[in-house]
Amino acid sequence: MRRKAQKLKKPYPPVAEIPDCGLTLFDGDWEESYRLARAEVIVTINTGPRRKKALMYPTCAKLGVDPQDSAE
Repeated sequence: MRRKAQKLKKPYPPVAEIPDCGLTLFDGDWEESYRLARAEVIVTINTGPRRKKALMYPTCAKLGVDPQDSAE
């Protein structure tokens, strides 16, 4: 069973699960998050033969979002 995605709080961690990144930055569900990762909108890194993690800082830089600023 899949773990539910959790919205991340600022300051964002450098690395996060792809569904957490998608929910936080795009308000997307699990499937939408992985679709964005495949389209390279969410920057990822391989952590195993079939595992990936989202890199929050490069993804935020693409979107123009400050990952450290707590004022939204």
